[in-house]
Amino acid sequence: MERTAVQRLAAVLRTMVLVVFAVNLVCMLFVPGMAVVWLDRGTMADPEWRKALAWALRERGFLFVGTVCLGGFGSMFEYAPVGVLSLFFWVCGACTASMLWQAKRVLDTILEGNPFQTRNARALKRAAVACWIISGMAVLRLAWWLWFDRSAAPFFTYNTLFIAGFLMAGLLFQVMSALFRQAAELKEDQDLTI
Repeated sequence: MERTAVQRLAAVLRTMVLVVFAVNLVCMLFVPGMAVVWLDRGTMADPEWRKALAWALRERGFLFVGTVCLGGFGSMFEYAPVGVLSLFFWVCGACTASMLWQAKRVLDTILEGNPFQTRNARALKRAAVACWIISGMAVLRLAWWLWFDRSAAPFFTYNTLFIAGFLMAGLLFQVMSALFRQAAELKEDQDLTI
């Protein structure tokens, strides 16, 4: 049976989702080390940090940089900001991995040619919960950061955008979940009447 254009697109998207899922899991290993580098040396936009990273890659290779990043695990327990930043990114990374896995499950049903199933509604609901967890973690991180810095500067960071962005994404996933559930029920009723 020949695939439709939507199924071909779903196949491409499924491959992309799986690649990003794998990269997401690998990147989670490097979180503590990058937290150490970020807190000790400044942000990635800092020219000195970029020069140091470029030198490490050129002179020592990726293995050295990976060892430094993985070495951040020890700093998590010695320095509270590294632990908090690592925990935030790990929870967000786990939620992102969950959302990607739910997207793969929805794309699998599209490839089967039967997307209006209750399992898609459940998958979208799980993605909504993951978005809300990320939003909640961003609120907690913002509160911790405000307490730690004792200034209004954290309000003007990407973290503040996470709160509203993932809250809205969760609401969108929840609406899509309800739509898929209703479509699945209508399809089931239609199948029973024929």
